[in-house]
Amino acid sequence: MKKKLIFSAALVLSLGLAACGEEATPKENDTKQPVQADAENNKEQEAQKEKSLTVGDSAEFKNAKFTLKAVSTTDDRNQFDETNPNQVIKIEYELENLSDADMSYGMDLSVYDGAGNKMELYPLDNSMGSIASGKKVQGIQYFGVIEGGKIEIHYAPIVSFDKAAVFEVEVQ
Repeated sequence: MKKKLIFSAALVLSLGLAACGEEATPKENDTKQPVQADAENNKEQEAQKEKSLTVGDSAEFKNAKFTLKAVSTTDDRNQFDETNPNQVIKIEYELENLSDADMSYGMDLSVYDGAGNKMELYPLDNSMGSIASGKKVQGIQYFGVIEGGKIEIHYAPIVSFDKAAVFEVEVQ
């Protein structure tokens, strides 16, 4: 009787440990799906990065869709600005909020001249604010450019870990 009791206890204990061991190890399907989703997302971002974006193109992110509408020079100047750039460019864009929450915008563009110098936001009537979930905004940003020619416009949502979409535009 004592042997049966010890044997039964050992059997129950080993089955219990085996069951715990199975739960601790991930199932094959569970590990492939997140890895596959990450890989597909990375492939999309790499394809977007490799593709040369320009005026009229869109870049889609997890929580936003950015479309570069137009880039032009302007003669408008801020009389109080002391930077005196050679050119001021006007960047027009459409931004769509794809998230479930309000999204801030207005500080999410960076501009670089042909020599790779980062250009400063020029103080004119720049768009800033927030947009509700599922809504769009037509925005404008002005930048002072030292050297004309080809510029790069980088866009990434403010609160995001996504790589920026790079638009290349020739400024006259």
